[in-house]
Amino acid sequence: MDASLLNQGVAGGLRRYWWLFLIRGLFGLALGVVALVFPGATLAVAVIFIGAYLIVDGVVTVAKAVQVFRSDAHWWVLLLEGILSIAVGLAIFAWPGLSILSLAFLVGYWAIISGVLAIVTAVRLRKHVGGEWFYLLFGIVSVIFGGFVLFAPTAGLVYLVLMISIYGFVIGVTMIALAFRARSLPA
Repeated sequence: MDASLLNQGVAGGLRRYWWLFLIRGLFGLALGVVALVFPGATLAVAVIFIGAYLIVDGVVTVAKAVQVFRSDAHWWVLLLEGILSIAVGLAIFAWPGLSILSLAFLVGYWAIISGVLAIVTAVRLRKHVGGEWFYLLFGIVSVIFGGFVLFAPTAGLVYLVLMISIYGFVIGVTMIALAFRARSLPA
């Protein structure tokens, strides 16, 4: 396949489904706001919000993978990222009594793996469209967030909630920026 046709296919797919990035970003911002406004929330409430965010994020990511299936040979990276998010979200709902330490490890490992997959996707996107650095930033922030959570798991719920809030804001802003960048791509 001609490289210019592949670039047009990827760019067209990103432009056509820009709103999926927007949804992901809005849910990220919602996670950030909820975690910031209710820092004294119980572990059960934090678990519900984290689990819900991961499931919604995973479903949106799987939907993106399905949408780019024909135009992107590496669609499976998005699919893997989405399935991982859904699995961790469901695990959190399946065991709502997780200790803060278990929750920290689960979220930390998810963030690192998800971040690495996002970095791989961003590197691949740079060949097709500009503005891929938003997705690269998402991946880097995810890896850093996961590292902080794993290296300070006993810091307590307030620390975890604060980090989740920051993470939600950064991811929300970067995904929304990527959505508008994708929307402005040529058809």
